[in-house]
Amino acid sequence: MSLSVKEGEVVAIIGPSGSGKTTLLRTVNFLNPADHGTVSVDGYKVDASRHKHREALTLRQKTGMVFQGYNLFQNRTVLQNVTEGLIKVKKMKRPEAEAIARRLLKQVRMDEKENSYPSQLSGGQQQRVGICRALAASPKVVLLDEPTSALDPELVGEILEIIKQIAETGITMIIVTHEIAFAREIADTVVFMKDGVIVEQGNAKQILESPEKQETKNFLRALLPERSIEYVI
Repeated sequence: MSLSVKEGEVVAIIGPSGSGKTTLLRTVNFLNPADHGTVSVDGYKVDASRHKHREALTLRQKTGMVFQGYNLFQNRTVLQNVTEGLIKVKKMKRPEAEAIARRLLKQVRMDEKENSYPSQLSGGQQQRVGICRALAASPKVVLLDEPTSALDPELVGEILEIIKQIAETGITMIIVTHEIAFAREIADTVVFMKDGVIVEQGNAKQILESPEKQETKNFLRALLPERSIEYVI
């Protein structure tokens, strides 16, 4: 498969469970290296079939990842979770790292929880910390792997609103999501995957309202049975 994302673009990847959405996302930062092919971020290209570990690390530092299950360090405070990568990986001085972390935590309304531990936070609060951690190193692209899937329904809206606000700053985003209404609102481009391949991709409005491929039509009809759009079968 081939996927190109422009600087400042928001791409939503949708499709049934097991279609390869998360795997595709994780190949971008080599958490799941592809067997063949190349990945290029901000002009830095890595060959998946013969890459060196340091090359993967360099590429990974150009991305920020927001996981389904938060993946916070349980023995670190909120502030430490956000500053850890800046201090250990970026070799930033602690005062500078903490200043960046506090600015981001305030942006997502978590500044009063900087000394709390993950076990003391709700799922929505933990995910907000995860978003801050992903943004802290000023990545070229933010990767979000179903960022609301582990949340209680009443918490989904607040996380989607925060992601929307971040997208409006112009940062490049690739989002795996089942939230179709959210994808329609936030995404420039929608990619529909099934069985490990990209079936259809294009303008978000066009893909979600007038898809060309039968597989896409079937998926959206099953997911949104109330939709009024008439499909031509």
